[in-house]
Amino acid sequence: MCLHKLTNAYLLSWAVSTVMTRQNFIPSDDNETKVAALIPLWDLCNHTNGMISTDFNPELSRSECLALTDFKKGEQLFIFYGPRTNAEFFIHNGFIPSGNVYDSYPIKLGISKCDPLKEKRILLLRKLGLENTQEFKLRIGENPIDGKLLAFLRIFNMSQDQLDHWVESNRSGDLEFIECALDVSLEKKSWCFLQTRLKLMLATYQTTLEEDKKLLEENKSSSNTVLAVKMRASEKEIIWNTLNWLEQHVQQ
Repeated sequence: MCLHKLTNAYLLSWAVSTVMTRQNFIPSDDNETKVAALIPLWDLCNHTNGMISTDFNPELSRSECLALTDFKKGEQLFIFYGPRTNAEFFIHNGFIPSGNVYDSYPIKLGISKCDPLKEKRILLLRKLGLENTQEFKLRIGENPIDGKLLAFLRIFNMSQDQLDHWVESNRSGDLEFIECALDVSLEKKSWCFLQTRLKLMLATYQTTLEEDKKLLEENKSSSNTVLAVKMRASEKEIIWNTLNWLEQHVQQ
């Protein structure tokens, strides 16, 4: 492909991304559907942590954005872009926010086709509204594992007798709670399985978290490189946070 075509393809991708990440949905004139609209003023506002403070006023037929805090004359006006992960900010907005409580890291898990207990595992997963192959999210913060992932890990590691018990039980939803009374060996097996999986994921990176932090502290790279390293580091921080959480439960 010639340089001219590459340049045009890049510009088209940039244009599409720019419009798609700035579209806002407002009621149509007949209020039957919603239509996409651009609100140029919003493009002048940077992001800050907070909550959605925008709504549509049907009486005045306009979108209204309320201030997140009291702003003084001459101060920069910030808005909350929404509950996005760092990856979404990175791809669609070109920056990584600090202290993003909505950040998460995707992890895909599935039941092997060669698993002799595959059918029973899938049956129990279906009772909980889970698929036999599904993507979960490791969350930032004190509780990185949600109930759906917790249940999947337990079902993935159950013996035949344990599967039979929970398939027949009318309380299978309890598997989504950390307080669920289960065999200690099953719990540790579930935690150790996820530990191993996360350590393998860390091994796919060419640098460690410590090396990424050092690169950021040195501040000798280009702005694009710094942004990429921040993204990489934020992923590793979630993985390490989850590993530390798992370590505490394995030792119990």
